[in-house]
Amino acid sequence: MNNLLIDENPLIVLPSLAKKIGLNEAIILQQIHFWINKKKNYRDGNYWVYNTYNGWSKQFPFWSVSTIRRSLKNLEKMGLIVTANYNKDLYDKTKWYSIDYDGLVNLTRRWGQNDLFWSGQNDPTYTID
Repeated sequence: MNNLLIDENPLIVLPSLAKKIGLNEAIILQQIHFWINKKKNYRDGNYWVYNTYNGWSKQFPFWSVSTIRRSLKNLEKMGLIVTANYNKDLYDKTKWYSIDYDGLVNLTRRWGQNDLFWSGQNDPTYTID
């Protein structure tokens, strides 16, 4: 099959979320959600995923490390992710990430339900008649 079609795990993102928070941020937020749902690292009432910026660049090889760093910091500023350090060694500065799902709900409420989720219901219908 063609090597430009999906034969590997795809990155999925809602266009409406990308429109509101930015494409890079939406992709990263979705990927953090994917890893959190593996439910491997539970600390202080949340599931976490940890990675270095270089580690993230292996998941997002189409972005520079500075783009990944900036996008993660934007997500923190928006209150959509929280970070911590649960590393065993004090010198290890690998960040741990979790999603503030309450913050995400509050953000979507501010946008309004119809503004965030497109239903297609009110789009014009084109018919031959």
